[in-house]
Amino acid sequence: MPEVNVGRRIREAREALDLSQHELAERVGCSQRAVSYVERQAWVKQSTLEKYGRALGTPLAYFLRPYNEDTVEAGLSREEAIQQAFAVVCRDADFGFGQRPAEQLSLETKKDIVRLYERYKGVSLLPREAE
Repeated sequence: MPEVNVGRRIREAREALDLSQHELAERVGCSQRAVSYVERQAWVKQSTLEKYGRALGTPLAYFLRPYNEDTVEAGLSREEAIQQAFAVVCRDADFGFGQRPAEQLSLETKKDIVRLYERYKGVSLLPREAE
């Protein structure tokens, strides 16, 4: 599976908006050092990712896109997007879904669970094209 680097995606989203680390820190409500630290991490807690996603106006699915050596900016296939979004749902202890056997669920059931989670948490994990 290709590499996912959430911190690198956060930095790319910040730079695409032409924001400094200090400006992003003000939007998130943290220090510039905290932003610098997050941007150096391959993975961050979901709550942290949600804060940065809201501050950057970027759906969480963007941060979860893997880097492919051949096509760095290639998007995820529908199945990959659903699988990665479902993995985020399973990691959220507050949602309580991680204890269920995910491999027995169909792709459509996983998508439905992700959509339910999005409404529950008020976040966006999947692009609308995943329908």
